[in-house]
Amino acid sequence: MNKRANRVYWMLFIMMLILGLCFAIDGIRAEKHSADDSTISGQTMINNENNTAEAASEELTDDEDTTEEEETTEGTTIDPALGERVYESFYNGQAFVGDSIMKGFSTFASKSEAPAWLKNVVFLSKTSWGIGSALDANGPFFRGREQSVCTSLSEIKPKRVFINLGINEMNGLGSPGYSIEKLINKYSEFISKLKETIPSAELYIINITPCTAEKETAIFRNSTIKDFNTALEAKCEEWNVNYVDLASGFGDVLLPELSSDNFVHHNDKAYREIWLPCLERIAVEHTPEETIEAIEKELEASEDATGEVSEDR
Repeated sequence: MNKRANRVYWMLFIMMLILGLCFAIDGIRAEKHSADDSTISGQTMINNENNTAEAASEELTDDEDTTEEEETTEGTTIDPALGERVYESFYNGQAFVGDSIMKGFSTFASKSEAPAWLKNVVFLSKTSWGIGSALDANGPFFRGREQSVCTSLSEIKPKRVFINLGINEMNGLGSPGYSIEKLINKYSEFISKLKETIPSAELYIINITPCTAEKETAIFRNSTIKDFNTALEAKCEEWNVNYVDLASGFGDVLLPELSSDNFVHHNDKAYREIWLPCLERIAVEHTPEETIEAIEKELEASEDATGEVSEDR
């Protein structure tokens, strides 16, 4: 009896021991699984944070690239020092022909606020002058003599001639038998004469600019000025000369703050803010790229030489 009871006790003890071991093993497995989950969760969080940081970095880079691109797009103007040399090279000794509006530009050119490159331009201008009188013997004064503009240009021998004529004829367009076509034909005659006189010179025809809204009349209208400019632009291609669109800088009408007489004439503000940028653009566009590069190299060499002198001192 005692032996049988001992066997039962031992069997119960062994079963209890086996159950205890099973519970212990399950507990260990549960803790390990929890630790693994925590590790995976932690890694996921880190990866998410890294992805967010990378995305933010890419966004910042994109923003920086956009800003740089905008600055590059906006910074298309030529370097001021280089520009001055290019403008000087392009306009030095060249001729500007015109009426009282051009005469006003010559007055502006003599002022201290005018850029240095404008000081060496030769002006042949005359008040109340026009296309019809451009071939007359009594043209603008040059070297103390009143002579035809062609005679003066033959003495100057410019590489380039800039012409702004036609505003004085706009009133005449309301007269019977007077038309834009006839005026353009007269202009054509003048261009032909210039090409005979100075065949190697480049001709630049500057279109005429609007009048103030207050001074428009049934005859003298800004719409007529536009029609004349349209016809002039078309003819410039036929004549094989350069057309300069100055008028668009003023818009549809001449604003009073840009006029010296609240009519058609320009003041210093107009010459400074409309004429100069237009002429500077023309200089850059019509100067060969290799010439600009050569001028740029000269400036760099000059700067290097100046720096070496400073270091020696």
